[in-house]
Amino acid sequence: MKYKWEDLPTRLNLFTVRSAVQRNMDSGKIIQNYSANTRITVVQKCVTPEKTYYRTETAKREHLNWAFEASAFGLPNEKAPSAPLSTPNRTVVISQATPQKQKSSQQANSSKDGEKREPHGFWRKIFRR
Repeated sequence: MKYKWEDLPTRLNLFTVRSAVQRNMDSGKIIQNYSANTRITVVQKCVTPEKTYYRTETAKREHLNWAFEASAFGLPNEKAPSAPLSTPNRTVVISQATPQKQKSSQQANSSKDGEKREPHGFWRKIFRR
């Protein structure tokens, strides 16, 4: 498959937002893995029907189809289907429920008789009397 690479107006110094892979687009094999927050300079972009890819200066100079997916840098996929702005015949209700505070410690449960029960298991071992 022939890929149409477009030169970017300027070199982009991008940082990976998650672990990223440089992939051979012709075979699909992984060339190299990169950890999160790795700086990578890209000079070209390719938009396919499925995804958007970026490639480095070295890959461009060597005429290699080795590239990174746009999502590895937190960039949008330009060919991804966009969500509809409005949905006909549907009403979307967004509620803003106030979050309830979580209790930081376990409280003793009361039984049917009104007596307090002691915590079981882990807490019981820690808070022995």
